[in-house]
Amino acid sequence: MYPWVLLALLPAGYAVYRWYRDERRLHGARKKTVAILRSLLFLSLTLAVAGTAWLAPVTQQAAVFVIDESKSIDSPREAVSFLRTAVESKQADDGYAVVGLGERPAVEYPLTQAVRTNLELSGVSNPNYTNLASGLRLAEGLVQPGYRPRVILLSDGEQNAGDAVAEAAFLKQRGVLVDVAALKRDVGREVLIRSASTPTTLYEGESFSLKTTLESTVDTTAELNIYEDNSLVSTQSVSLQKGDNSFALPLKSEQPGFHRYRVEVQSADDTVAANNTAFSFGEVAGRPAMLVLEGQPGDAKWLTSALQASGLAYEVKPGRTAPDRLEDLRRYAAIVLANVSGVDLPEQVQQQIEIAVRDFGVGLMMTGGQDAFGLGGYFGTPVEKALPVYMDIRSQKEIPSLGLMLVIDHSGSMQGQKMELAKEAARRAAQMLTPQDTLGVLAFDSSPYWVVEPKHVNDVKDIQNQVSSIQASGGTDIYPALVAAFDRMKTVQAKRKHIILLTDGQAPNGDYDGLTKRMRDQNVTMSTVAVGQDADQNLLRGLAEKAKGRFYNTTDSQNVPQIFSKETALAGKTYIQDAPFTPAIGVAADLAPLFAGGLPQINAQIATTAKETADTMLANPSGEPLLVRWQYGLGRAVAWTSDAKGVWSNQWAAWEGSSAFWNQLMTWLLPQYHAGDLDVRSGISGAQGQVEVQVKQPLASGAVLKAKVIGTDLSEQEVPLLLQAPGRYTGNFSSATPGTYMVTVNEQAGDVVLHTSTTGVSVPYSPEYSLPKNGLDTLQRIAEAGGGEVLESAEDVFRDNLPSKWQYRDLSLWFLLVAALLWPFDTALRRVSITWKWKLWKRPQTAGAAASVPAISSLVAKVRERKRGSGAEPRETRVGTPQSSAIAPTNSTTTTPPPPQTSPPDSETISKLLAKKRRK
Repeated sequence: MYPWVLLALLPAGYAVYRWYRDERRLHGARKKTVAILRSLLFLSLTLAVAGTAWLAPVTQQAAVFVIDESKSIDSPREAVSFLRTAVESKQADDGYAVVGLGERPAVEYPLTQAVRTNLELSGVSNPNYTNLASGLRLAEGLVQPGYRPRVILLSDGEQNAGDAVAEAAFLKQRGVLVDVAALKRDVGREVLIRSASTPTTLYEGESFSLKTTLESTVDTTAELNIYEDNSLVSTQSVSLQKGDNSFALPLKSEQPGFHRYRVEVQSADDTVAANNTAFSFGEVAGRPAMLVLEGQPGDAKWLTSALQASGLAYEVKPGRTAPDRLEDLRRYAAIVLANVSGVDLPEQVQQQIEIAVRDFGVGLMMTGGQDAFGLGGYFGTPVEKALPVYMDIRSQKEIPSLGLMLVIDHSGSMQGQKMELAKEAARRAAQMLTPQDTLGVLAFDSSPYWVVEPKHVNDVKDIQNQVSSIQASGGTDIYPALVAAFDRMKTVQAKRKHIILLTDGQAPNGDYDGLTKRMRDQNVTMSTVAVGQDADQNLLRGLAEKAKGRFYNTTDSQNVPQIFSKETALAGKTYIQDAPFTPAIGVAADLAPLFAGGLPQINAQIATTAKETADTMLANPSGEPLLVRWQYGLGRAVAWTSDAKGVWSNQWAAWEGSSAFWNQLMTWLLPQYHAGDLDVRSGISGAQGQVEVQVKQPLASGAVLKAKVIGTDLSEQEVPLLLQAPGRYTGNFSSATPGTYMVTVNEQAGDVVLHTSTTGVSVPYSPEYSLPKNGLDTLQRIAEAGGGEVLESAEDVFRDNLPSKWQYRDLSLWFLLVAALLWPFDTALRRVSITWKWKLWKRPQTAGAAASVPAISSLVAKVRERKRGSGAEPRETRVGTPQSSAIAPTNSTTTTPPPPQTSPPDSETISKLLAKKRRK
């Protein structure tokens, strides 16, 4: 409202007064009527602009139902039944709305007056938490001003996020009453684990206890299973009493590194499995140890001899037995891949190795051999990312051209992951080729078709997009596909020609012997890949042998991309450089003193390409790297492209500086950082994990703190750290999945890590699976704080106990309507004149048409007389001639002509006038 606008009535009234005083065209009642209308018009417009309103009582109620839909609620039927009954009992003009809540609230039904008979709940996005306060907050926003509001909270009261009591008190201050209705929760025979804990810092060989607390609703027995890094290490039978039961389970830290611990309970009196697990973690300190993985026994012979002489701890394992969990890899200071084929390291293991190097500072070295680097199928893998060399040859020297045909089974049995990995393998093969190479991709089921017609590899992206279109369907017939691939290969102009066949099934008979003979005659080689147990291994092995290729049998389709990469490397380029050479010294740095007396010869190496930011310490005369190293994230990585067995490097192994060389190289791989002044703590609040870092000393110039969290599924989260106080930084991360999360905080200046600290945080199961505690007391306190009651019946929801409420109702539109109606009347009275004909027509006629004839005849006669008079006498004489003249002679006699005789109008004229009058 704008009361100051009413001041406009003063000039408006004065304007009406001046008009009334100065107006000369209107007179009498007509003038007064116009003045009154104009005054009312100005008054109506002024009141409309001023926002005039009147205070009226509000009689309608609005009830917003806030319904707990978290997992602690056994069934939504009770809440839905309550809701329907309450809505049916409301008055016709009362409104209602529905809000569902879990971790976050959501509007189920907006405010409406319509009665719905099919009210249902659609559920919430995260029912693993209960935040009653957020639901109350959203409910207030749904209430419209034209209602007396109330909120009805339906819950078991077991909130685990937010403060509903404080929110209810706030709503009361805002005039919103908060009622509650308790939803029942049945608890039967139940056993659960409330907590588990271990020391976060341990030492190798230390005995310690895993402390756990169990809760039971009955006296019973149970069995506790304790796991370290998913390996069962202890089982213990226990007796449980009703209530809390605490146990200390003895364990021993055997190996250094970060370890995840998990305790599980099993009991015959248990009904809910989701609350039977708890997690903890511990960091075991110990001597740094190396993990040496060998492709074949003895592939790291000279390296392990040097490690033994230096006193560094190490373990030697076959490459195919590499640890498949990040926790196990983190136990080692460095990992050596000595001629280990990428086929023996599944993609998931390689991914964890890369994470261990990048995020946890574990060192990595690869040594050469016939199954290493590009020949091992490492192109495009996570291990290639971590190493300082590319697996393909990118030098400008002449390389033989390659014609490559990929023959891929896309039958129905290849559906799913096998098909996707086969396509990924083909995409990697295309990426390894150069424009001088020719590639064709042939897919087959019962019949073959060209996915990529044989052509030069000028547009890798286009080829990869075409490969992605392959879909699995149909049967399996190998022979026609091989014939089609071979026929097209005969037309390809390339120095080397190779076919790769991949299938997972059986095939009808065909003239395979004749086909492989024709291949040999045309110098076309072929390798075969059998995927799964159903593949015809005998046929595929025979085809590879007769076509002078290699046979691969894998039960894990994850290996297919590495197999294709290896085959493409073997077929296309001469990766083994077997001309003896004396290494040329490059960026030797700390190893330079060892090289001062000269270096022995190397007989062979694997060709690679050094990455742009890596240091090439030794190379062959052509510049191809022999020894390269670099920093990768927190860790360091080394590539030695000759072998560590002594076949290609026998003179190097006999060199007197060999042990010192390997010792210094391995020492360089060890983590070079320490925790320094970083004190990292982590915890859980609701569905959010929290990281807090205390920095005891100011950060180095240009340094920043970076935090990363890795979950049990290897998912990574970058956690922004915000300065909260001098030396104190905090950040949050999502922790929706139960388990143990590893938290790493680095102090970095550019790419250089100055300090690092690793800790963990254990995320328990959802608190919704805990036994109920004091939910009813919480509901009572919410009702008291919100000025409401604990409702026993749904019919009490719309009871008339709300405080009176008054509301201003705007009258502006009504005044505008009045002004709009007055405006035409004001205009009409001022502008429209009423003629004698209007007056005559409006005069009441008491006699019939015949009785009015004399009066009309007399009137017509007068009109005609006036017309004749105005025609005989000039206008100026009629207006200005005086009645008499003073200079007229007194003796003259004036003769006045007699007035003209008027005859009454004839009957025909009268009839015409009457007819015209009737038409009007």
